Amino acid sequence: MRLSTLDLPDKSHSQQALAEVYEELPEGVEIEEPCQGLKTWVNPINGFRVLRLHYSCDPKKRSDEWKANEKKKYGESEWNREQELIWEALDGRPVYADYWSAEFHISKISLGWNPKYPVCRGWDFGLNGGCVFAQLFPHSRLFVLREATSQDIGFERFIEEVNRLSLEWFPGARFVEFVDPTGRYRMGADERTYAMMLANPPLRCKTILSGANDMPARIKGVTDFLKENVKGLPTYIVDPSCDMLIKGFNGGYFYPFDNKKRLKDKPEKNEFSHIHDANQYLCSKVRTAKLDYVTQYGKVKEPRYSHQESAPANY
Repeated sequence: MRLSTLDLPDKSHSQQALAEVYEELPEGVEIEEPCQGLKTWVNPINGFRVLRLHYSCDPKKRSDEWKANEKKKYGESEWNREQELIWEALDGRPVYADYWSAEFHISKISLGWNPKYPVCRGWDFGLNGGCVFAQLFPHSRLFVLREATSQDIGFERFIEEVNRLSLEWFPGARFVEFVDPTGRYRMGADERTYAMMLANPPLRCKTILSGANDMPARIKGVTDFLKENVKGLPTYIVDPSCDMLIKGFNGGYFYPFDNKKRLKDKPEKNEFSHIHDANQYLCSKVRTAKLDYVTQYGKVKEPRYSHQESAPANY
């Protein structure tokens, strides 16, 4: 079983230095860094020494100006593979290649959560289930706070783990569920549906909404967030702990080629597709869902945009 286990969200919003470029490095080996941009280690299987050479090894290529000029020559996915050495997708085209930017959409600090707003959970069902936890803030900014993924375990067991993590990460939160529309149908000979399982203990979900079923509509729901910004800030921002979601955005979630080297119209079903399906169900409907927002004065239909809290007009 593989399931993410993370600490509670860090509620600190202080500014920190920009994170280093995302790197894929082996685990369990000693990694040396003779100079900036050069890392080296010994492959424990064959004893070969491996060198990872990044463009930042050249002092002339460390300026923001050089990077900005060079990026104009590449698409986002090509830049990630050729220059940033991100290798999740070597065959095919990343689904969000034209809209996703790791530098722009990944938070530089751990994202905190706000108890005033409901926590939205996007679900993908099955043995390889996925669940994303997000909050929709004013100006339609979506903060993806955490993820949970599973591999070859029953959905009932996955629900128990999601319930445990929800209580750990978001104590006292109110949840809204966004699910695969097919989750309302019966599971084979079983009389229950996935939606019924969410509504029953331990989760006892009260609001279960169907995400878009059509793949283009689901992908559009995500790209609409990715391509927008609010005063230069991303409308869609991901906590750096969401490893599987980020790797999928970086290229692991992609359109494969067919036998004639033409791109297929549906993304590859792989370890990254499940969490991205969950993300799509949420993104495709969260903006149109009727979410209630809670203040010290009670429930209001829309979030307050003022920096100072004031009672709603009806109070």
